Amino acid sequence: MRKLLAPLAVVAAVLGFGAAPASAATKPVLFTYVYVDSPGTDNRTNASLNQEYFRLTNQLAKPVGLRNWSVKDAAGKVITFGNITLPAKGSFVVHTGKGTQGSPTGHFYWNSGNYIWNNTGDTATLRSPSGATMDTCVWKKVSTTKC
Repeated sequence: MRKLLAPLAVVAAVLGFGAAPASAATKPVLFTYVYVDSPGTDNRTNASLNQEYFRLTNQLAKPVGLRNWSVKDAAGKVITFGNITLPAKGSFVVHTGKGTQGSPTGHFYWNSGNYIWNNTGDTATLRSPSGATMDTCVWKKVSTTKC
């Protein structure tokens, strides 16, 4: 059992979880904004799809690697991140449509040809590689959602 606890302690330290209880721990990365309804008619053009997006923010004073972290909607659509490092206190945006990853700086793309977020309400869930829920953002109607 000692061998298992050591790696968990290292992970906890890297993600900013100290000896404080889980309820008191700062979430290392969280949703800070979700734009669920692109302006105008929902015509599924790439320009329209890319106006639907979410922003993730690193709450820590050190970078956080997001390799194999994922975001999932209530219907089970999932995006899994590759080799992305979120800078200390930094943010990045993930657009629904297609584009060049990292261009402009801090912008990434789901590469979907369909809208992801339901205008009538949805849930965005951020998970670590182990499957632990790191943050959740819920909305019930068309909105620009600050989570």
